[in-house]
Amino acid sequence: MAPLLHRAEAIVSIQKTYADGHVSARHSHDRHQVIYATTGLMMAETETASWAVPAGYGLLMPAGTGHGTRFVGKVRLQSLYVRPEALSSVFDTCRIVSVGPLLAQLIAAFCAIAPGAEPARAHHLSSLILMELAAASTSALTLPYPRDGGLRRVCDALMAQPAQAPHIDRWADDIGLSRRAFTRNFRDQTGLSFGQWSQRLRAQRALQALAAGQPKAAVAHDLGYGSASALNAMMRRLMPEAL
Repeated sequence: MAPLLHRAEAIVSIQKTYADGHVSARHSHDRHQVIYATTGLMMAETETASWAVPAGYGLLMPAGTGHGTRFVGKVRLQSLYVRPEALSSVFDTCRIVSVGPLLAQLIAAFCAIAPGAEPARAHHLSSLILMELAAASTSALTLPYPRDGGLRRVCDALMAQPAQAPHIDRWADDIGLSRRAFTRNFRDQTGLSFGQWSQRLRAQRALQALAAGQPKAAVAHDLGYGSASALNAMMRRLMPEAL
């Protein structure tokens, strides 16, 4: 991969298929990366957050950011590597974007061109891809981690048992905070309310279980929802394009 990433083009691409359960250890790149899965589910994690990236979405990873990935189901990736000077504002933070039909077709066409071949066409496609990335909408599948040790312990406990009800008073008492201090600090450090964070955690776990082939009714029960339709309603609010 290294020789490819050192090419002069603003964007280079790699297509690869990963088997279910494949794990990529923590690593980083000198280029920004668009990690786009056309099939399966990719889970990614940095020191500050985790992401669930289903088919039809792409993860924007800024250059130099250490990240590990894990694949659920057979995952086909079309990864783009973007020079840091290109669209730096788009890659100012890790985020998931919706890959609509036009952007998906542009990426597929670009990935089909061999490195160094059809330079004029590759240049025009890459320019269009950068324009569409700048316009892509951000998905709510990011799960940011709080910096505070006490708040992080609460999040770790919920991640171990995501069906637990997010009772703020109980969790606040467990780490020695008032309800008001807990909710204020949690939002300040994650950008989300505790309830929103818990909902995103359940959405991530639901995506993993469904990608692994578990029945939706069983997934809903395991995550504390009364029915598959209740789980559907929650996930539709977070990722309407995918459902």
